[in-house]
Amino acid sequence: MVFYFFNKKNFFSRLLILSSCINCAFAQDSLLKLREVKVSAVKKIIYATPTQQISNANFKQYASFNVADAVRNFAGVNVKDYGGIGGLKTVSVRSLGANHTSVLYDGVAITDSQNGQIDFSKFVLDNVETISLYNAQPTDLPQTAKAYAAASVIVIKTIQPVLDSLRTFKVVAKFTTGSFGLINPVLQWQQKINNKWTYIVNSSLQKAHGRYNYKVDGDGSDTLVVRNNGDIATLQLDASVYGSFNTQNSIFIRANIFQSQRGLPGAVIFYNPITRQRLWENDFYLQTVFKQALGNKINLLFSNKISKNYTKYLDPVYLNQQRELNQQFTQQELYQSVAANYQLNKTVSFNYSVDGFINKLETNLPNFAYPTRLTLLQVFGSALTYKKWNFNANILQTNINERVDKGQNPPQRKKWSPTFMVLYKANNEINLRAFYKNIFRNPTFNDLYYTNFGNRNLNPENVNQYNIGATFNKPLSNKLNYVSLSADAYFNTITDKIIAVPNKDLFVWSIYNLGKVNIYGVDFVSNLNYKINKNWNFVFAGNYTYQLALDVSDAKSITYNNQIPYTPQHTFCNNVGIKNARWGIFYNQIFSSGRYYLSDNSPEFFVKGFFISDLSTSYNFKIGHFPFTSTVEINNLFNTPYSVIRSYPMPSTSTRISLKTSI
Repeated sequence: MVFYFFNKKNFFSRLLILSSCINCAFAQDSLLKLREVKVSAVKKIIYATPTQQISNANFKQYASFNVADAVRNFAGVNVKDYGGIGGLKTVSVRSLGANHTSVLYDGVAITDSQNGQIDFSKFVLDNVETISLYNAQPTDLPQTAKAYAAASVIVIKTIQPVLDSLRTFKVVAKFTTGSFGLINPVLQWQQKINNKWTYIVNSSLQKAHGRYNYKVDGDGSDTLVVRNNGDIATLQLDASVYGSFNTQNSIFIRANIFQSQRGLPGAVIFYNPITRQRLWENDFYLQTVFKQALGNKINLLFSNKISKNYTKYLDPVYLNQQRELNQQFTQQELYQSVAANYQLNKTVSFNYSVDGFINKLETNLPNFAYPTRLTLLQVFGSALTYKKWNFNANILQTNINERVDKGQNPPQRKKWSPTFMVLYKANNEINLRAFYKNIFRNPTFNDLYYTNFGNRNLNPENVNQYNIGATFNKPLSNKLNYVSLSADAYFNTITDKIIAVPNKDLFVWSIYNLGKVNIYGVDFVSNLNYKINKNWNFVFAGNYTYQLALDVSDAKSITYNNQIPYTPQHTFCNNVGIKNARWGIFYNQIFSSGRYYLSDNSPEFFVKGFFISDLSTSYNFKIGHFPFTSTVEINNLFNTPYSVIRSYPMPSTSTRISLKTSI
């Protein structure tokens, strides 16, 4: 099935069919925004909740290949990377776990009720305009209820065609190659149909053998071993249609196909580095977003989505009667959302959102539960602006009903979760902010029912977040034309925290509850832009995070007051560079202190910290009338051996070279 797509003839014919079908079918306002400061053509907006953003103009600055690479430089973010170009990459914010990080893709949630952890390596950057991280929740209104139903939200906004009568189409082509046998051609077609309709079609093919050298830590030798079974082949086709009828309403429709086949390298075991597990994925979704304004006071947002995700896992040397483990999962989702915002006057507004999900999981496993989950989310909220103050409050109601074909139905879940946010504008440069948010997370299907590691006795997580912070934004001189500083201190408490750690490979995990976890943290973020002369600019972006995430479940336990697994206390990121209209040269550095892979913080369970450097350079030029951008990236510049996850060694020094043009 997946190989059919990778046939060159079929690949381009399917792209042409998607484009032709679209041609045939068609012949915010934020309450908490205070001011804007332009920085490299990117708006800087102050929110009541800590917010970080990166735009497509900066992706090459951070040597980013996918969304996981881009967000790893955000303060408070811990990217769990299982190694290699095709390795699983999940994002945990402020030590709350990957399941508490929600993803909105053009306003609609990317969900996975099967395992709850979004693999950020799937999201390519070639069609992305901006990536924003909101602690607590986004503040733009109206929003879907799902945007309120997580501890933190990553909002991905894609490129929307900007065409006119003089330019009715645009074609963007990019080719990337590099280490691990990487081949990554990308083609984008933007088309203006008429004054009301435009569309964009994106296609991305990625293939790599994924082999790299690493040193086995702890065996006393200097021998380098080759990391095997890390190959990957993916195809992603994405077609979006935009309709804008007037200033009062608009519609957006997207269809997305993602197919992949990859090897799962597995954990490194002394003297047995070979693994043969394979993973196939075949995902499809169709989503629609319709916005309608009723005068100047009411804004409506209608969203819906249908999706079907197929996963196949194969272990050809599994020790059972069949001599293999062949497991297949099909997850289906139907989603509908309605949101409204009512502006009573200049100072007061109200909002309401309701989302409904139906999720179903089928598999070929014997004695599987075959669960069907109905989730209803409702949000009631209001906002008040008074002189220098902005107040925002909402309450989320979560209702979950679940039925299984085999076994006992889980109890109905019903929870009210409040959020309060406040922003104080002390003056034009300094802003103070604070928020409290309570959130509820139900165990996923895999947590509860998966045959090899499911635990039906899991309790839902309950999280309380407290945050207080300050921001400073000001141009200090004609040379130092932009300075931005922010500091936030936070305290999170988690009751019945669900811990998931990989066991013998990336498909078999151990799942259990920790009674209570307390998290203490501080985030510092800084950005500046210095004008060297009329042609060259110096840019700097840096952040530091301190996190103490302690298991306080049982004072008599040997793990009491120990750091929870895979949580570094200190992380530091900085990016420096110089650029002009043609050239850009950037140095990126990430430090992470050591961490423990078990709740027992004994020395034998310690994973060493690491200091990683990346270098990237870009050059813009023209051949005739065609603009080109060439980029060279060197990752792990100093060839540092390290692991983010125990027994999953990361690659040594690697390179990527890309060339991009547009017509």
